[in-house]
Amino acid sequence: MSPNPERFAVRVDPGELHFNAAHFITFGGTCENLHGHNFHVRVEAVGRNTGDAFVLDFVELTRLAAAICRTLHDRVLLPGESREVAITPEGDALRVESHGRRFVLPADSCRVLPVSNATAEMLAWHIGGELIRALREAGSNRGLETLEVAVEEADRQWGVCRREVAP
Repeated sequence: MSPNPERFAVRVDPGELHFNAAHFITFGGTCENLHGHNFHVRVEAVGRNTGDAFVLDFVELTRLAAAICRTLHDRVLLPGESREVAITPEGDALRVESHGRRFVLPADSCRVLPVSNATAEMLAWHIGGELIRALREAGSNRGLETLEVAVEEADRQWGVCRREVAP
């Protein structure tokens, strides 16, 4: 192999990479109203071609990413690492407080994520991390160097996270 091997990329943006979810974000000392979106996800994997002459199998990449999207579907997405949002279990509910707002939500309808804010960018970061973990577990990250995940929150408004993938 040459010292500067060529890089290749695969992109997937199929219909099954979506989820409908509610969220709010905090910014500037305020907390938005709880609201929902029909989120769409696009994934790009960059790296060296494997011996089979592809970076990743499109079908496997789509299958793994769709499985992650399903964990977010029909949930209220909460930022579990936020300094501005307090999440307290109360029986089978979660009390969520931020900047004078208070929500009491059924716990089984929520997904507390390891993010500081439930922005499209942080959702892309979370999905990317889960996808890298799933690819490693499947042994499918052989030539993968960079994974970019984009989350469309509203028409033509994307939050994007590009992550370097350690071997």
